[in-house]
Amino acid sequence: MKKGILYIIASILLISVIAFGDSEDLSTLCEELLIKRAEAWNKIFTEDYNYEMFYDDMNAIASGKLLEEDLETFIYLKEYPTDMERVISLDFTWQRIEKIGSNAVLEGKILWNLEGQESFESMEGYYRIEMMKHKGNWYLLDFQPIE
Repeated sequence: MKKGILYIIASILLISVIAFGDSEDLSTLCEELLIKRAEAWNKIFTEDYNYEMFYDDMNAIASGKLLEEDLETFIYLKEYPTDMERVISLDFTWQRIEKIGSNAVLEGKILWNLEGQESFESMEGYYRIEMMKHKGNWYLLDFQPIE
């Protein structure tokens, strides 16, 4: 009887660790992709960083709607430069993760550390981030603020 209870408790703990571990892995992957995306956007400040370079960088990070939006925004910003802040660092804290087949939806808080023309600034926001696994690699599909 005691062995049966121990097996049940061990099974529950193992399932909890696996589920939580998967969430932690997805959260870490998401944060890494967001950092790589920010690094690509930071390169826009470099004169010789062109569309092809940006496309190559983003094609390894994003896919679908988000990739299309980023490419369109890059073209616009290169043609009409604005005051854009450089991302110094970011920290993603997940609150909810839902895995659906080869996709995952994460919701959580991002703390942004930014460098503007005149000063450094920290800001935080809540976001819904959709990711997709394709041929063993994860890609960002959508990135939307939650109000």
